[in-house]
Amino acid sequence: MINTMFQRTIIDSLLYERRKKIDMIAYSSNIQSKDIGTFINTLTNCINSVQLDDKPLESLLEQTEVNMNLILNETFRGFTNDDVNAVKKIKESFQCLKKQFSEYKENRSNRERDIKNELSCNHDLARKVINHLNSDDDDFKSRYQTYVNFRYYIEEPLAAITLRKWENQLTKPNEYRRGCKFKFLVHAINTTFENALQQAKSRSIISTSLITDEFQGTYQKSKFGFVYQPNLKNVLLISNSDCYANDIPFCEKRINAEFFSLTYIPLGPNNYLQYNSIKTCKTMHIEEIESDSKKNQNCSIENTAGHELYNEILLRNDPSTNPIAVFLIETEDINDWSVGQAEELATRLKLPLIRI
Repeated sequence: MINTMFQRTIIDSLLYERRKKIDMIAYSSNIQSKDIGTFINTLTNCINSVQLDDKPLESLLEQTEVNMNLILNETFRGFTNDDVNAVKKIKESFQCLKKQFSEYKENRSNRERDIKNELSCNHDLARKVINHLNSDDDDFKSRYQTYVNFRYYIEEPLAAITLRKWENQLTKPNEYRRGCKFKFLVHAINTTFENALQQAKSRSIISTSLITDEFQGTYQKSKFGFVYQPNLKNVLLISNSDCYANDIPFCEKRINAEFFSLTYIPLGPNNYLQYNSIKTCKTMHIEEIESDSKKNQNCSIENTAGHELYNEILLRNDPSTNPIAVFLIETEDINDWSVGQAEELATRLKLPLIRI
């Protein structure tokens, strides 16, 4: 079962903070004698401080639908009949949930219109405000439950299908032959092997990239690192570029209602994962990542951070997520330091060294 206690706790906290603000407005002056127009504007602004416009969530829903259609319209092949039939059923459920997300925003808009009409009567304001808040709280919590249903009934079953293809298409270290085609999921290292070993199990997430014989874009253009195997349990996000994921201690950054998104991923009791990239989803196809990566590399697309020269696949760093090999990209500009670090890593961990 997906761990959703994090989002539920945050939502309850945001709604509670909103109630406290509205109580302060009510106690600060006599509502009955206050200018009703100013009061209504202050009240609605406070209610809307717990926002319903969730751009990361909307992008996630849009990309998920694209990923389903790429299977159903046979853009990407290699799926069994059972897979296709399963995706058809998933999409039926998805359409219902997608409609619900739109209805929550419509409900709030209608309530905002109604409360302005009701409050203008300047009668029994406290009861009307409480009823409005109760309805808005219920909708926000219901929207959260709809997201839980999306994760449980849509994203996870779809990811089970798409990630199975990732696992099947990635090259096994013992099957790799130098000079032949390959696909590896790698974690690039730009530090010494001692630091790399220390960090291997000290972080909640592992940032990896898909490299192939046609493109080898890595973080900071590193030439060596670990090879990993993705699966349904450890894959968190897949992006065609750097998705700017941050592993941030929750206690050091207060979540603001204005920017809160349901797509924050809980990593533990004190950590969450947030990301900032449009084309990011757990169910992205391996072919789509390959296509975008080749396109970016061939067009020499790069900004000051070089974020589009590599894709990013984020893995949960749990006890079962361990490197299966060490890779070394031996281009003309490789230096002796990188070679030595890669060889030391492979020796220390007794892993095969893949020379590309």
